[in-house]
Amino acid sequence: MSSQSETGPSLPHAEQLATAIRDKSCRVGVIGLGYVGLPLIRAFSQAGFATMGFDVDDAKIAKLTAGQSYIRHIPSSWIEQLVQGGSFVPTSDMRRLSEADVVLICVPTPLNDSRDPDLSFVEATARHIAAALRPGQLIVLESTTYPGTTRDVVLPILAERNLNVGTDFFLAYSPEREDPGNPSFTANTIPKVVGGMDATSG
Repeated sequence: MSSQSETGPSLPHAEQLATAIRDKSCRVGVIGLGYVGLPLIRAFSQAGFATMGFDVDDAKIAKLTAGQSYIRHIPSSWIEQLVQGGSFVPTSDMRRLSEADVVLICVPTPLNDSRDPDLSFVEATARHIAAALRPGQLIVLESTTYPGTTRDVVLPILAERNLNVGTDFFLAYSPEREDPGNPSFTANTIPKVVGGMDATSG
């Protein structure tokens, strides 16, 4: 039987995710807990979402697990409260990415010798995500990079899971906007641009 209806194809994963975002029952994961990623954790937590923070730096994870901040404008008391309450889970175990419904990539893209963005961290992160990718997840690239990176670098890696973007999982790009330590421009107040890989992802 065809899945088509008069209103178009059925999109159960998209509908379920949209509902979970609206009622704040979804879990948001952020990969890369630096000056961009950790403020995003704070913003989503303040909005009422359960969060997970991923980083390959075990020292950062140890500090966060102990309720200690390493970013000046994020108080340790806030981290301690969230970690103890269970609404923020810091981890270096990338296998747990499957536990997040929305995954934001906030890893560095330093310039190489030819002044081009080094995408090795993005590529490695995409492979971690691909290994844990499941239907219904939304993946958002936040790292600063050139146009086309989401389509040409991230998507082919995720597609190795034989899942279809726009129906099985969703992919978007939203370039990071952060002015560290400026109380007038926080992750909650700076306007964001989001571009979806397809109409459903966007």
